[in-house]
Amino acid sequence: MSHSIVSADALLSFCVACFKKLGLNSEDAQITAENLVFANLRGVDSHGVIRLKVYADRLEAGGFRVRSNRRIISEGDAFALMDADHGVGQVAGLEAMRLAIGKAEKAGVGFVAVKNSNHFGAAAFYALRAVERGMIGLAATNAGASMAPTGGRVGRLGNNPVSIAIPSGKYPPVVLDMATGAVAWGKIFVAQQENKKIPTTWALDKHGNPTDDPNAAAQGGLIQPFGGYKGYGLSFLIDILTGVLSGGGFSTHVKSLYQNLDSASHVAQSFAAINIAGFMPLADFQSRVDQIIDLMHQCPAAPGTERIYVPGEIEHEMEQRRRIEGIPINATLKDELSTLGAKLGVPFPL
Repeated sequence: MSHSIVSADALLSFCVACFKKLGLNSEDAQITAENLVFANLRGVDSHGVIRLKVYADRLEAGGFRVRSNRRIISEGDAFALMDADHGVGQVAGLEAMRLAIGKAEKAGVGFVAVKNSNHFGAAAFYALRAVERGMIGLAATNAGASMAPTGGRVGRLGNNPVSIAIPSGKYPPVVLDMATGAVAWGKIFVAQQENKKIPTTWALDKHGNPTDDPNAAAQGGLIQPFGGYKGYGLSFLIDILTGVLSGGGFSTHVKSLYQNLDSASHVAQSFAAINIAGFMPLADFQSRVDQIIDLMHQCPAAPGTERIYVPGEIEHEMEQRRRIEGIPINATLKDELSTLGAKLGVPFPL
């Protein structure tokens, strides 16, 4: 499938303009757009502008509240509980992450749980905010039930992701950003758009059988957990640390991003920051992280492997390239975005 190349700045401006036309104020539109383009820049196209159309649909239908009244329900020196009032997930998420960082500056650690939120895009977007302040950051969310527990054939858990970001010295930050399923739904949607088969380890069809057909997966199928029961177990715990702990939605109480567009999703999230200075000088920690990265890099490679990476390196290098070369947009997505832009009066950058 052919691709068009769009600069990150042009794509960001397009998304901001669309969100403003949909009713978001300038700051909220900027935050939400930055999160989507951040994912594309890092090569995580499943969480990038491929989500713009469904965000627009939910904003128009009311599933995302254009004007929400976020509030802190309870709070202490090192924790807080936020009610996002069903607003845009990126806006609540960034506010909660900043709150966690602020608490960590004073108390050493900060943990903020959020209920009544929505899809918040790439989790690393939030965890990296802590790195900017010399801290370790964590962000996690639950999602609509699209994964069965091990041995089951009906969705009971979301493809719940977690990101942990860690500052280093001479290297880019260490960034783990992973879902608990074998793949993100967005990658299946990309395979649909590009008319490609998917690995049979990614998804089940509606009958509970492994499938290589992205259409069969998308039409009533389920994501498979990564590593069998290990992915299931981690997804289960993330649901407890987000949905159960916050008093928000969990398991089947969380609704899909792509269905019932006028209804609340009841997504829940958790954000944490650890102030490294409470353990040792930041420079000492960064030096120690560099040492462990060096040990990974210097590991003798197995046959067929040219280079060993640590988490986040591939995405960092992709971002460096795409900031210069631009972001590839496949023909199907280009048509979808162009149609959305025409509807909103925002020309898509060709």
